[in-house]
Amino acid sequence: MTSSSSKTQLRFAHWRLGFLAAIAVVVVTSIPQASMIAKQGLAWHGSYALLDIDEVSYSAYLNSLIEGHPRQNNPYLGAGATHESLFSIQFIPPLAIALLARSLGISTSTTFILLLPLMAFASSLAVFWMLYQITNNEAMSAVGTLIVLLCGRLISESPFSIEQTYSSFAFLRRYVPGVPFPVFFLFCTFAWRAFSEKSKTWSLATGGLLAVLIYSYFYLWTAAAAWIFCFSIVWLLARPKDRRETAKRIVIIAGVSLSALIPYLYFISNRSQTVDTEYLTHTRTPDLLRTTEIAGFVIVIILVIKLRQRVVSWQSPAVLFVVACAATPIVAFNQQILTGLSLQSFHYEQFIINYLVLASLVVTYHLLWPHLKIRPIVWTLFALGVGLATAIKEVRDKSAINLRRDEAKPVFERLRNSHVGLTLFNNSLSAASALTDCSMPQLWAPNMHFYGGVDDAERLERFYQYLYLLGVDSQGFEEDLQSDRYVRAAVFGLHRVNATLSSKLSPVSDDEIRAKVDLYSTFVKNFSQDQANKWPLSYVVMLDDGDYDFTNMDHWYNRSPGEKIGNSVLYTVQLKGNLRAPPG
Repeated sequence: MTSSSSKTQLRFAHWRLGFLAAIAVVVVTSIPQASMIAKQGLAWHGSYALLDIDEVSYSAYLNSLIEGHPRQNNPYLGAGATHESLFSIQFIPPLAIALLARSLGISTSTTFILLLPLMAFASSLAVFWMLYQITNNEAMSAVGTLIVLLCGRLISESPFSIEQTYSSFAFLRRYVPGVPFPVFFLFCTFAWRAFSEKSKTWSLATGGLLAVLIYSYFYLWTAAAAWIFCFSIVWLLARPKDRRETAKRIVIIAGVSLSALIPYLYFISNRSQTVDTEYLTHTRTPDLLRTTEIAGFVIVIILVIKLRQRVVSWQSPAVLFVVACAATPIVAFNQQILTGLSLQSFHYEQFIINYLVLASLVVTYHLLWPHLKIRPIVWTLFALGVGLATAIKEVRDKSAINLRRDEAKPVFERLRNSHVGLTLFNNSLSAASALTDCSMPQLWAPNMHFYGGVDDAERLERFYQYLYLLGVDSQGFEEDLQSDRYVRAAVFGLHRVNATLSSKLSPVSDDEIRAKVDLYSTFVKNFSQDQANKWPLSYVVMLDDGDYDFTNMDHWYNRSPGEKIGNSVLYTVQLKGNLRAPPG
């Protein structure tokens, strides 16, 4: 009889290759951060390397929580918010991370640096465990882990697309989907165990994990809901003898999940208008030509052929798992046919559906082609090669902005304990990044309206005042609107500029541009002491890379001599008061 210690050793032996795969994923995905540190050398100021430009928004919100601000807050305003945002609703990851960071006394940048290898390791083990439960093959599961996590970009975008826009290693974007990402694959594994073992315990745990995902990241929990829907349907159809027990499992999972949705729906009902304006589209148009959908369709066709050839069984739990994964993209990308609502669905193929489809490809290969003489080392080298190429591309694409952010970090830290008035950054990247290291409210920043507390009219007014104080005249503003998509996004909203955000892009017209230029001209002409007093500045930070027109700034403010800090120049400013607008 095998002793308990021998059983433990046997169970651990199945994880050896899984741990090796996890270490490989950690090493490859850490290359961008390591490259940044190596390039900066002793001049590195401790910034984290961006994998996705949206990470600056998440680190700003996390920093506000670490510094003790409430869940509902706008870090760029330095104040609370009266409505919910996607940041405040998805509160489990940031609150948990903030509590841990505060207890350890580490900064937001350090926290983000540490999160990447931790989440890479956890995600690898979660994917490995799921694949091992289904295939019962350690080598296939380890190789599959590398393929799923390092090759995600191969299937997230069309390989024929001229412009590749999605992030490399998107599953590690901090803190979402990075932190809850392994929970999604645990959810799939728990559901597998619940159905195959007819277990009430696993069913309760599955519902609990879905509840965690609901308050973690919208695209993960809705993808999980789509997957469990597909998995339940195919299991009910294929295994009629188990339908009573399967129905019990479904009821338990649904009961726990729906209970968690009740307060969630209350939060959603109190959402900021920004969620609807920037994210939500009313449409019932089918979306059937995504790369992940096509791959899923091909997988189902292949399985149908093999089922007719009796190579595999329709009742096989592994086959049902593959079918559910392959069908999930169709459900996730076409739910709007029933609901009439679409919320930037490209997030699915960037952050989760692509990885799920790759997992189904791995299991399909294991089921149908185990006889092929392709050794695991070949697939391992392929996955590592793709991962290394992706990492090198990430370094190339993000190196300039990561270095610029790190060089600006000293001025951010200089402002850390300054809480009087507002700050103006003449560079939008600096404006967006500053709140990772300080809690200095700003006159305007590109991400400030995402958190609520500022409507479209105030956002535009703040931007106009920002431009005016930087010396931008009406002609320069018009030229920027015509040529600079970031300026257009600041004025009209990102959803009017970025085609990937909506299935119904409404491009900005020349008439709209002229109307905004006229509005800005009127704003400049009527600028007054009351307008200057509305959002008084205390600091102005300019990149040290050229001459600037301080005419408007100096008319309303007393400006100190500039203090060179890193790649920036910091000015302390104070309103003069009781002045009229300058002529012209």
